[in-house]
Amino acid sequence: MKIRVAGAQIPVSKYIENNVKEIKLALDWAANNKVDILLTPEGALSGYMKSFDEIHKENISHYEKEVVLYAAERGVCLALGTLYPESKPFGIVKTSQIRYYNDWGHHVSTYEKQMVIPADQAYPGQGPVITRLEGIKETGRYDFTVGSFICNDLWGELNQRVVANENLQHYANNNVNLIFQSTNGFRSNVAGDDSSNYKLREYGNIHLWMASRYGIPIVTVDSCNTIDGEFHNGSTSSTSGVIYNGEWLVQARENATDYFYYDFDM
Repeated sequence: MKIRVAGAQIPVSKYIENNVKEIKLALDWAANNKVDILLTPEGALSGYMKSFDEIHKENISHYEKEVVLYAAERGVCLALGTLYPESKPFGIVKTSQIRYYNDWGHHVSTYEKQMVIPADQAYPGQGPVITRLEGIKETGRYDFTVGSFICNDLWGELNQRVVANENLQHYANNNVNLIFQSTNGFRSNVAGDDSSNYKLREYGNIHLWMASRYGIPIVTVDSCNTIDGEFHNGSTSSTSGVIYNGEWLVQARENATDYFYYDFDM
């Protein structure tokens, strides 16, 4: 069974209505190109630089239902990056998530970012998480598994712990078919000039190259805006595309909105 997997390098803004429009445009492209599952950047629905209070008041679930229904009507599985107010035993917290939906809009699983940075102001999740996506398409039944990372999870370190190493080993030991990474790179007026961003891009790409040596294809996608949702004319902070065993199978352009897909034989 061939599965067409795609990524949408889109401008993640601070305005949810604008983000919904961008996600819908990406889903239209996905449907027109017979994509089976679409991955979006970190915070693609909600925006990235938002406080707990903003997220809690914005009724994310309303917009979530809107884009999930739109995806289901087009027969596209969706891996949706968004900040989300999540209930924990001690109360509601802000988390950064990839939320997975099958092609008829059923919520399959959630991955929460583990290596949160101070700018996130988010509660760290637990991992690793293996997501199984199964169903029936025109050409037959599909059934595959996905491991997840969000941004810094794949190249960060906190309290002398590196999440990427142990999670990659877990995904490899469990024969995961694909790894998805949603990112929202550190681009803003306070983050440095274009040369600083290119260094960050090189840093991210080196880690992607190393992670790809575990023998699992990695599908990764970054926002093309700044982290605070403003227009950005320079490059993304890591390459969007598909990398496997040290080789880029497909790459998005360095800047601006771009979509890509790759066909995997599952």
